[in-house]
Amino acid sequence: MKAAIIGCGAIASRWVRSLLADGRIEITALVDPDQQAAQVLADRYELSPILATTLPGALAQTDLDVVVNLTPPELHYPVSRSALAQGLHVLTEKPLALNLPDALDLVHLARDRGLLLAVMQNRGADPDFLAFADTVRFGGHAPFAVTADTLVTLPGPGFRAGQHLPVTTDLAVHAFDQVRALITAPPTEVTCSETATGFLAAHSSIATVTVHFADRSLFTYRGGYIVGPALRTDANGDWRVEGRGFTARWAPDPGRQRNEAGPPAYQRCITAMVDTLHRNGPLPVPAADNLASIALLDAALASATHRRPVPVPEVFDARR
Repeated sequence: MKAAIIGCGAIASRWVRSLLADGRIEITALVDPDQQAAQVLADRYELSPILATTLPGALAQTDLDVVVNLTPPELHYPVSRSALAQGLHVLTEKPLALNLPDALDLVHLARDRGLLLAVMQNRGADPDFLAFADTVRFGGHAPFAVTADTLVTLPGPGFRAGQHLPVTTDLAVHAFDQVRALITAPPTEVTCSETATGFLAAHSSIATVTVHFADRSLFTYRGGYIVGPALRTDANGDWRVEGRGFTARWAPDPGRQRNEAGPPAYQRCITAMVDTLHRNGPLPVPAADNLASIALLDAALASATHRRPVPVPEVFDARR
């Protein structure tokens, strides 16, 4: 299968490495308004792709089967929709979209066209975190009080310099994937705020999110893009859980060397997407499982914008 990578920023390198290591998808086009960034990526991995500034421009020069959507979050929906409408499978970075109606539209379009739509959920699929979630769900009894800190260093702003609420849209969505593994009751209400910390760096900010659940569980999250090491956590976060007679903590060392038996979680996620793409029979739409996280993101963005608690929209077909 032939693929176009749309968006040639920093995250593109891990996708290119993973796809080259897998070998089942050929990278035949690099698409980015910044053609220098596309050329740098091609040179780094000794690729000889078509270079284009838009998807239609790439399609005018070569046949494609798959689009890898690595654009900034506000472009995820229009780029994925355009690709699906043209009969192309879509593998996309998170978030699937910035609101639930757009995410549902993508899922329904992929189902109608019989196309694969899959979204990166590497934090929620991290095997170490899932083992921690199993410990919580089988060792404790809801309701739970869950807290998480995810404060990561970001030396340069990249696309986030012009992004609205960058921590909420680009970092907290990972925590929404993760908390769904810990608390299975439906979320009911979100309160979110994000504050720029420009005194640290122009792109630095910190967000706080509180989520209430139907079983009275509570999730509080603090995430941020920071500059120095003092506040830094592992990118997977520092998680604490307390229930009746039960406590648990998961806090990977941000400076440790990962000694996993196998590739990192993001590569496993990409490999699973490619596995699904090559399966026999009708293709599922794995991104449907992500709708519950997008419902939380939708409510969080609305709360941060309007400065009030916001109900979480219901998702009826998230796991169908």
